[in-house]
Amino acid sequence: MLATRCALDIGSGQHKLLIAVVDAASGTIVRKVHGEQRQVLLNHDLVQNAAAGRSELSEAALAASRAVLEAFRALAVEAGATQFAGVATAVFRRAQNGEAFLDRINGELGLGLRIVSQASEGELGYLSACSGLPPPPPSDVEPLVAWDSGGGSFQISARVGGALCVWEGPVGDSNVTAALLGVQGSAFSGSSHGVRTSPNPVSAGEAAALVAKLEQELLPPPPAWLPPLLAAPGCRVVGFGERTSIFALAASIPTAGEAGPGEGARLTPASVWAAVERSLGKSDAEMAEATGADSLHDEEDLVLPKLLLLHTIMRRLGV
Repeated sequence: MLATRCALDIGSGQHKLLIAVVDAASGTIVRKVHGEQRQVLLNHDLVQNAAAGRSELSEAALAASRAVLEAFRALAVEAGATQFAGVATAVFRRAQNGEAFLDRINGELGLGLRIVSQASEGELGYLSACSGLPPPPPSDVEPLVAWDSGGGSFQISARVGGALCVWEGPVGDSNVTAALLGVQGSAFSGSSHGVRTSPNPVSAGEAAALVAKLEQELLPPPPAWLPPLLAAPGCRVVGFGERTSIFALAASIPTAGEAGPGEGARLTPASVWAAVERSLGKSDAEMAEATGADSLHDEEDLVLPKLLLLHTIMRRLGV
């Protein structure tokens, strides 16, 4: 029996929608009807409020989230969706009013949203990475390490000895942006104030100071199971995400007058650092002009925080 379903991923920086026709018996997608994502920088709002001693999301941020969810529901109903489900991630785990907001939304819109643990988020990420790869499937001989990074956290996950292990990283784009602004001596202002504070232009010295802060303060050491796995012959590290992910960003930044490597490209510490150097010293407007405003999706202020987080973790892990 076929059913049209609506799936939602309510993240710390982006709200994502997928409407699909599903074979309920086999649990497989028969046809994707519509998919999109919209920026709602909830973790920006939470980081800003936490600095003022309030570990909750502002009414303005919640209103922005609700508006997107109402629009997504309308699109799904128009497409014939009769079943709704979704997950909410890091920002809702941390915000004191996050669960109450989702309860209201579920009661009024019937979206079936639930907060998932970071371990569950890592498991979903691992399954997503596996589904996007060609055969053969991951094995202990040629293991797969899946890496997901968002606005409020990152997860690096893999199967070790038959069990799924997840490195639960506590920082995301918003936290790193706030740290960079702190290095510059500027106040962090998130989405609830209407205008975001941009760290651009960023100097080489400021970038180096942020890397030092990431290494010494913000990033925890990797778990014991991860380095041996990464050193195993044939190990594949797969970073994944939508158009605004740190991996898509690193693949889109042009270097030395050439286009970025593009989707599916192999990223290296050298290629990511080249993207960092290409972005240093540029204002938001200059960065948009050099890269193409459409490719940055109104996130010029997040470019260097994302690239520097990516590069620092890659160097730490030796990938």
